[in-house]
Amino acid sequence: MIVYILEENELGERSFRHIIYWHNETKKFYGDIPIVVFANKIDLVNEANLDHTEIQNLVDERNFLGYYLTSAKTGENVLNAFNTIIDKLYYDLNLKV
Repeated sequence: MIVYILEENELGERSFRHIIYWHNETKKFYGDIPIVVFANKIDLVNEANLDHTEIQNLVDERNFLGYYLTSAKTGENVLNAFNTIIDKLYYDLNLKV
């Protein structure tokens, strides 16, 4: 799981750019593990102003499981994002049995 702050300012952009760094560091220590990107703080932005293309391209290029616009404050989409990870782990575990 990688969490970045979704803000319509420089902090959000900086956080987004660090996803590649965090992913490389994760791979270095843990190998290829399932990753879902949490774009957090959706409650603070106007979703109509968001360009989903950049994050979707990154998700596709890095072979992430997906990304979710989330809010830790309201709980929006948090459970869905975790369920994606759980479903993937459960599926992989059953393939090994």
